[in-house]
Amino acid sequence: MKRQQQALSPGMPKSLQPGHYLSWQQRIYRVTALDPQQPLVIHVETIPGGERVQLALTTLFAAPQTGQDTPLFATSLEALDAQLAQRAVPLSEADPDELPASFLVKAQIIVQTVDMVSRLVQEDERRARGRREAWSRTQAVRRALATCEGAVIRVQMKDTSSEHILHPTFSTYYKYERLYRTCGGDCTRIAASFRRSTFRTSRLSRAQLHFSEMCLVLYYGNTRVTKTRAYQLARETLDHRTHGYWIDPERCGKVVPENLVTELLDPAIPMQALLDNPEKAALLTRITMPSRAWFCGYATYLEATADTGQQLMNQRLGQGVWEQYHLVFETFVHRAGLPLQYVFADHWLVNAWIVDEETRSQASRLWLTLLIDAYSRSIVGMALLSEEPCIESIQSALRHAIWHKSSHARLGLDGEWSCYGIPQQLFLDNAWAHHSHSLEHLARAISRDGVYNAIDLVFRPPYKGRYGAIIERVFRNFSGQIKELVAGAMASKSPQEVRAAAGRAWLLHTDLDRLLHQLILTYQHTPHRELNGMTPHQKWCEGIQTSGLPLIPAFTPEMDRLFLRLHPQTRQVRSRGIPAFGLNYWSAELGGIARRASDGSPVRYHFRYDPTDISRISLFRDGIWAGDGHARELQRADGTYRQVSLAEWQMAKRQVASRALDAEGKTPAELVLVTDLEVLSKQRAQEKRATQRAGARRAQPSGERQAAQHAPQADTDEETQRVLRFLYH
Repeated sequence: MKRQQQALSPGMPKSLQPGHYLSWQQRIYRVTALDPQQPLVIHVETIPGGERVQLALTTLFAAPQTGQDTPLFATSLEALDAQLAQRAVPLSEADPDELPASFLVKAQIIVQTVDMVSRLVQEDERRARGRREAWSRTQAVRRALATCEGAVIRVQMKDTSSEHILHPTFSTYYKYERLYRTCGGDCTRIAASFRRSTFRTSRLSRAQLHFSEMCLVLYYGNTRVTKTRAYQLARETLDHRTHGYWIDPERCGKVVPENLVTELLDPAIPMQALLDNPEKAALLTRITMPSRAWFCGYATYLEATADTGQQLMNQRLGQGVWEQYHLVFETFVHRAGLPLQYVFADHWLVNAWIVDEETRSQASRLWLTLLIDAYSRSIVGMALLSEEPCIESIQSALRHAIWHKSSHARLGLDGEWSCYGIPQQLFLDNAWAHHSHSLEHLARAISRDGVYNAIDLVFRPPYKGRYGAIIERVFRNFSGQIKELVAGAMASKSPQEVRAAAGRAWLLHTDLDRLLHQLILTYQHTPHRELNGMTPHQKWCEGIQTSGLPLIPAFTPEMDRLFLRLHPQTRQVRSRGIPAFGLNYWSAELGGIARRASDGSPVRYHFRYDPTDISRISLFRDGIWAGDGHARELQRADGTYRQVSLAEWQMAKRQVASRALDAEGKTPAELVLVTDLEVLSKQRAQEKRATQRAGARRAQPSGERQAAQHAPQADTDEETQRVLRFLYH
């Protein structure tokens, strides 16, 4: 149910390339080659043994994955061994002689407290089961804590010992228990976890920080090289180009001269000429290159906190430096050097009507959301929803983009749609949904504390439609094909044509979804003029031969819930559960969540939800999934929960507030039940009339029925025949 705080994995690559290693299903493999014809297949050999086999990425990242099923990747065999050891032992080994005595004392108190309470809880459970009484672990923990109140424990520290009186609280115990489990009950590891996050951080001068950040922007943030390669380029720049000199921001005042930075990095300008200039030489100082471990760790920190990284860069390098290298609106097509470097998102109201599945008479239109990779022009993700562009539109498209595609296979379509992965930069317009807390949190959380790429959200300038031209061309292409293929398509925007197209509509939601998937697959394998005759699929395959296959997190239940909408406000546990939307949410798996923090303040939980079904919410504390809660008021007699959308629930609440005649004396939950029954009665009445009409058709002479069935089949394409078969059969 809960995920432990994930530490950065040693040697964890951001892409998979030949020579890398992976561990899966208790076996170790070395990647020997990538298949340019099959991008979702890698060639590997077993270690040891050397047996050559093929592995499909769709199998490696099959959902759901938990615990030991998740594959591990590393650039070297030593780094893979370190990851395997880290999986078995969450925290690295620490020398107790280097830890403060107070840390070790507190760790022993935690271990003894958890052991004592656990023993009392087990005895309480055995006693209750022997008497065949109902037993609650929460209540048993409370009784055990009451027993431990005022107990004296002895802590041994080398040659001295001390006594401590216990005053454990309920919330404090659960904090102790979680730390105990995370560290495997090891006192040394528990004590090491008390160190601050900046422990042993190198103290660098402002000049060293300025140089490191500039190199990260130039060599790492603006390309797809590894951190190690970026460090090597930075060292070569300092040793051979600037001869150990760099700008000292403390000598420059508020603004670092941009022209001096350019001249320092320009190989056409001799370094001695800069040193001979008194004004420029006064701004320079000698620096040493930071360690590789610090450099790589700092890069990981900036990746995990994209907003903070942008702020740091602008403060230290000058306002606009981050935008200069990253907000590449006009030149992104030429600067995109590898797949997933720049990905563009946009929405399109499909120019065709569909009808509802029940009556086949209610016409409506759908919104298509696409994500397109600037390097290969590949469509990496899509979402087709009835709602106008919203949080779910972009987050559903992102979810479809990150993991391997199977939506076309579920619709019965053949063809390769091999592109996947986490976008490095996602370009969006300024719609309100794109500025939501939910999307911003998802962009950071997808990195899993820097293990994978974080998503840098980049917003286009307002009223600059040309910046979305790369995706608008695809929409125009699809629009023209839909006008030719679909009877319910609108040839123009005139009111008469719009009404006429709605009257001709016969496609269902699934039909339009299948048609759009067909158009996307055709587009993926059609030569592109701007790709020198290559198809987007071929360009993608060419790119991953250089960048390596993108690595993505396992699709676990917690990862699935990250793509739900995040509510901007927090909640705390009340006597009736978690209050939200005027409902109270609870479940058995939430029975052990903390209510009070160590300082006695109430614990605040964030929650995510699906606006189309608010019968369930997912709780998160500090980014960690704590469990799901269900609305008690929406529970049926059989234990299931009535699915209600947020819009339906809010409308029911408004009816209650307005004291309408039919709502008098009813709660919102009762109104929803009445509405469900009305919808059900209408559905059954329609089914009854349809059955009666079918009986009347069976009474027709066989000759007339056969004529009615076969007459429309002449000179029709395959798509029209499929629809006619549905209507007449």
